[in-house]
Amino acid sequence: MRVTLAFVLVAGAVTAAVVGGGVLARGGGSGGEAPSAQKPSSSTTPLADYDTTTARVARAPFCDAIDDRQVDAVLGEVPDALEWRNGDEIDLSGGGSDVVHEFGCRYAVQDVGTAQAWVFAPPVDASRAARLVKSAEKAAGCQVGSGPAFGSPTLALTCTTRDGTTRASYRGLFGDAWLVCEVELPTGSAGSADIADVAGRWCVGVLEAASA
Repeated sequence: MRVTLAFVLVAGAVTAAVVGGGVLARGGGSGGEAPSAQKPSSSTTPLADYDTTTARVARAPFCDAIDDRQVDAVLGEVPDALEWRNGDEIDLSGGGSDVVHEFGCRYAVQDVGTAQAWVFAPPVDASRAARLVKSAEKAAGCQVGSGPAFGSPTLALTCTTRDGTTRASYRGLFGDAWLVCEVELPTGSAGSADIADVAGRWCVGVLEAASA
């Protein structure tokens, strides 16, 4: 057992099912050919235009409060969400299963991409947050970005993975809540060229839901 799944997710794990949790129905996608990843629509807000300094994030489930438009802006549709909660056992990609101490969810459309987010269930102080930042910065294939603030301390990362995807994430401390949100798209796809902006807009939606 461990304290959190976040380090594994930085490396791109958690692609299987929640054993102790469930799937959150969000409207599902239609069958047939997978849609192409879309650029964020006018209904989403750039992270640079959103004041995160006043946000107060709850260390609690938040995925059912995420606006469907935020998911659609990233994936072009709103698939069911894979949701996990504090104490759930999750199958890890190539790493067996583990019990997590966080609340989060993951939306995925095959050949299009994923959008996910999670918040630690235990409280996090500033010193631990600084250690989390330093640890995440060391992830292989990742570069630290100079994106807008997302909590304090904050970290923006863009990573290129070996399986041909590009992942952008923001993570930061809001009060005593450590919140992480990320988007992963096929490298070379339309959205991947501006993936930091796509992720930033997604994170605004996540932050609004987690602050509700």
